[in-house]
Amino acid sequence: MNLSPAERESASPNRWSFSITLGIESRLDQIRLVRAAFSGVLAHLGVMESDIYSLGLAVTEIINNSLEHGYKGAEDKQIEVRIRACSSELQIDIVDHAPPFPEDQRYRLVDELIPLEDVSEEWKMRGHGLQIVRQIVDSITLTSEMGQNCITLTKYVDIEDN
Repeated sequence: MNLSPAERESASPNRWSFSITLGIESRLDQIRLVRAAFSGVLAHLGVMESDIYSLGLAVTEIINNSLEHGYKGAEDKQIEVRIRACSSELQIDIVDHAPPFPEDQRYRLVDELIPLEDVSEEWKMRGHGLQIVRQIVDSITLTSEMGQNCITLTKYVDIEDN
């Protein structure tokens, strides 16, 4: 099969110009460490501050879900956050070793995105994390294999000139 140079580049696992992996224990207090490191890495890459903030929120939401729903509050597990960058494309993988994402909940990742309604007194405060994440990123994918779950967030960002 003949691939164009652009297709070969996108198919190559070595196409990333920058990659870093952060690892934390499955404790809520560790999320601040990820956010601080994540923000510093993105700032170093020249990502606009508004994108750093919104992507930090997205990563926090996914980690919180992993801690609460995947690990059920267990504090002796591991979570990895991998940041890869190529030009203006960022990919963030959040990896855990919890049970697979429930089949009956996968629709929350792939169904048509419904805009968040105006907040009112009847609005439930919980249960909107994945919807918020989906509004922040350009794509979200989930893989579960060999005892490992990986949610990949992809976002095309503007890079500030240094």
